Amino acid sequence: MKQAIIVGAGHAGLATAYLLKQKGYHEVIILEASSEVGSAWRKRYEGLALFTSKRYSQLPGLKMTGNVNEYPTKQEFIDYLKQYADNFQFDIRFCRKVIDARKDANGFTLSCENGETYISKMLFVCTGAFQIANNLHLNNNAFYQNRVFTPESIGNRHLTCKNENWLVIGDGASGRQLAKMLAKNNRVFLSSGKLRSFLPQRLFGKDVFFWLDKFGITRLDKHHWLAKRIQKSDPFPADGIGNNQLIKVGVMFCKRFDLNKLMSEEPVTLAGQSIDKVIIATGYKNDFSWLNNLTTEKVGEQSVLNTVSKISGLYILSQPWLSSRGSGLIMGIEHDFNLLDLLEC
Repeated sequence: MKQAIIVGAGHAGLATAYLLKQKGYHEVIILEASSEVGSAWRKRYEGLALFTSKRYSQLPGLKMTGNVNEYPTKQEFIDYLKQYADNFQFDIRFCRKVIDARKDANGFTLSCENGETYISKMLFVCTGAFQIANNLHLNNNAFYQNRVFTPESIGNRHLTCKNENWLVIGDGASGRQLAKMLAKNNRVFLSSGKLRSFLPQRLFGKDVFFWLDKFGITRLDKHHWLAKRIQKSDPFPADGIGNNQLIKVGVMFCKRFDLNKLMSEEPVTLAGQSIDKVIIATGYKNDFSWLNNLTTEKVGEQSVLNTVSKISGLYILSQPWLSSRGSGLIMGIEHDFNLLDLLEC
């Protein structure tokens, strides 16, 4: 019987399970470290909205309910993932955190934290591109100890606070959304880094991803000159969170912030204001340490795709720029899956 193991029960893992079943791989097991599907989405801040509409945020085989032109909230997408898993009755083994992977003549042997082992000829790494939020370790006597948050650790009680001075470090989509939310009742500084490129949320009455998809931009090979240019500029939709729009709601921009200043025992002062709390929204990193024993080379953040992904029977999905701009988007999973040379096992 055709069989495979998937690590991760987020949107990538669930979509991969569906696509494998469509190709006759009926014995598909998903190993998930948490107790629910979509654990990475559940950790994100309240008020998060996807910048792809429902039309481009749905997985193969099941449409999202409601207006396809609307942008789903975090909770709507979590509910959809639960519905998707229930609808197709995937074999998901929850609370199975994989801590080691090895390969021999029998295939891949996966060891879980609870002591269980699983063996398969095919292994799909679908842990996603948003595993661990970038953060800063502070010593106990630092003023900002317990005052620094990430898009994952920021709780609703902080997002609904009033009359505080906040510094948001990182002006990507998450940093900008959080700055706008906090600016309703607080003074907010937004630390920007490189010059940002933005896309309109809608163009000629349609979602911008309609046009990107229609003209094949999201599927353009990453080695194409235009794809390289897009990767360098890294534009994203910024409807409501562009520079002028944030300034209008009171957000104050400041230059790149030196994180080492947060190590001090004294508070940081910006424009004469003492900063009370800080959000670090500078992106995420992956934890591929459990793949280390598959290669003699150390598996780092940059080397994993070039090193480990060359191993027969091992497939990695839902990482930025695996094949194209769409690789890191929900809408790009099926395209990248169809590019895989699957084993007949």
